[in-house]
Amino acid sequence: MAAPRKVEWTSRAEHDLEAIHAFVLENWSQREADHLLDPVQEFEKLIALWPSGFKCSQRSKKLRLGFVHRNTTAVYRVYRDRVVIVAMFDDRSSVPR
Repeated sequence: MAAPRKVEWTSRAEHDLEAIHAFVLENWSQREADHLLDPVQEFEKLIALWPSGFKCSQRSKKLRLGFVHRNTTAVYRVYRDRVVIVAMFDDRSSVPR
C-alpha cells in the first residue's frame, strides 16, 4: 500500500463545511452539528489512503464524489502527491454558496 497522501481543502470547501455546520446547528442541535465533523475527519483519512476509492464525477473525470455522511457529499480531486477537497454539499439544505 502506498503512503497516505496529504489532504488539502480549498477555501470554497472550507466555506461549504462551515455553512453546512451552521445549517445543522440552526435546524437541529449543537450535538448534531458537532457530530457532523466526525465523519468529515474519517473521510479525510479514507481518501488519504485510497484516493481512487470513490466514483468519478459525470461532469468531469478529474473530480470524484465521496460520501461523507448519508446527506453530505464531498467533491475532490486526486493529484500525484495530494488530494484536494474542492467543495461539499448537503442534501438536506440548499445552503447558499
